[in-house]
Amino acid sequence: MKKILLKNNILKKAVLIIMLFVINVYITSCNFYMDNIYEDIDNDDEQLGFVVDDIVDMGPVKGGQINLFSTPPDTLNPVLTKNAYIKDYLAFVFESLVELDKKQKPVPLLAENWEVSEDLLVWTFRLRDNVYWHDGTPFTSEDVKFTFDLILNSGDDSIYKGNIENIESYYVENDKIFKIKLFEPDSFTPERLIFPIIKSAAKFTGDMGNAEDLAAGEDELEDNNMEGEEIAAGEGIEAATGIDFKPIGTGPYVFKEYKKDEYILLESNEKWWKGIGEGEKGENLPYISRINIKIFKKNSSVGDAFQSNKVDVVHMSRAAWIRYNGRMDITLKRYPSNEFEFIAFNLSNDILKETEIRKAIAYTVDRTKIINDIMPGEAVASEFPVIPDTWMYDTNVISNEVSLEKARALISESGWEENRNGVLSKRIGWRNVPLELELLVNNDNDTRIKVAEEIKKQLSSVGITVNINKVKWDELNKRVKDGKFDMVFLGCTITPVADISFLYSSKEIEDGFNIAGYSREAVDSYLELILKENDYSRKKAYFTNLRNIINQDVPYLGLYFYNDAALYNKKIKGILNPGTWTKYEDYTRWYLSF
Repeated sequence: MKKILLKNNILKKAVLIIMLFVINVYITSCNFYMDNIYEDIDNDDEQLGFVVDDIVDMGPVKGGQINLFSTPPDTLNPVLTKNAYIKDYLAFVFESLVELDKKQKPVPLLAENWEVSEDLLVWTFRLRDNVYWHDGTPFTSEDVKFTFDLILNSGDDSIYKGNIENIESYYVENDKIFKIKLFEPDSFTPERLIFPIIKSAAKFTGDMGNAEDLAAGEDELEDNNMEGEEIAAGEGIEAATGIDFKPIGTGPYVFKEYKKDEYILLESNEKWWKGIGEGEKGENLPYISRINIKIFKKNSSVGDAFQSNKVDVVHMSRAAWIRYNGRMDITLKRYPSNEFEFIAFNLSNDILKETEIRKAIAYTVDRTKIINDIMPGEAVASEFPVIPDTWMYDTNVISNEVSLEKARALISESGWEENRNGVLSKRIGWRNVPLELELLVNNDNDTRIKVAEEIKKQLSSVGITVNINKVKWDELNKRVKDGKFDMVFLGCTITPVADISFLYSSKEIEDGFNIAGYSREAVDSYLELILKENDYSRKKAYFTNLRNIINQDVPYLGLYFYNDAALYNKKIKGILNPGTWTKYEDYTRWYLSF
């Protein structure tokens, strides 16, 4: 059974504590939340003065150092750390088989390419030649296997455990061929392999397979079950999980030094395979020579550290970056976060059982007005828990555009009429029922309460009465679990895998996240087709058809994704292009101007 991470959303002056702890961020489902997990920024009101210095951009030059912010690391092992700062920065040192591009599409990195069997169960990854670890040893399939072994044997210590839960077995065919077999077909397998690969500390004695098991190719990997107790705990695993783990990667920066409670120093890798392989005379090597990761005791120090020029780049949540918007002494780049806000309808409710009423609500709620009036520039409208303008959902156009005329027509056609008191009502069963609904919202989330009030106002214009019930999170959570709600305002932290089964599959009703109780055979079929289709054009076509059905049924009212932002010291130039899954996109193309 999947875990639901439920939290309390307190929108303070803040910065994401999620930069301290990342838990289950890469599993296949969504984590519901009520808290954006913010913490106060110290002395914020005293920090907002600034001076604009003249910084001349003379074009790309090599050299210099940038300073970044971190809290104390728990480990420098990239597959075991739960410190999100460290996780992000170790991506400068380590690389993955696959990475996501700006459109959330998987592209090869350490893997040169991959192919899959017709049944989508056996995946073969061909690794790149001429890739070397920072100590000069060649990168091979044994390193990939060692990383899988480590994640598998880490218990709950690795945030990537969920990424490999559908893998039945894996095998090293030769130095450059690595194969995996799945329990169930999953076309999103490449997206799940975005975790860093670490160098094998020893040739692990545990065996996940043998040559005979793969003699018949894609049809035979039956005996290599991924059972942790069958794997010997070798010295290599112990070394990789130890506190003295030394980061040796393949990436554009090399680990040089860690001084406890002070800094972690990285230097440019002048032998980086991608830097010398794709450009002449190393012109694709990083421009910036050193990255100094300064260690602060508290996450709340990030605002002061950036304001006082102790660090040069920070990423902030909506509640924090808006105070920096419009300043001329920094560069601020917004991008959609993975925090999706929505309203769930209880499809067991006598009123909300009617598709016409849910459609009428969708035609009435004006997301653009909500965003512009309550949080201008701080969110992007979206009907689905998929980042807009990505390869599978390459639009941010709302299908059910605001139309009060259509909303009123649907309400009238479904039999709702004004009574003598001017209230819309309808006979349901043995009683006359007013068109009145309760909207649950947690009482410590100011933004949600404001949005709920606006939604109430908008729905009143078509005769739907909404009573907002502001309750404590524990009570809200209990009522949702017991199914005792009409509508509930929730948030969801989505993952890099664009599989929306968690919210719309009937399989998720009992023990999963489909709290609306939505069940539609055609939707289940399309969700299965997407998982079993490796052709991206057909997969996108299936998603479009799926989206059209869901937009007709409206089991949930998707609202928006919040925007996060990257803040850069003005001296940092180059390609500053952060994204939801690529916060440090093109960082090797950054350079310094003074």
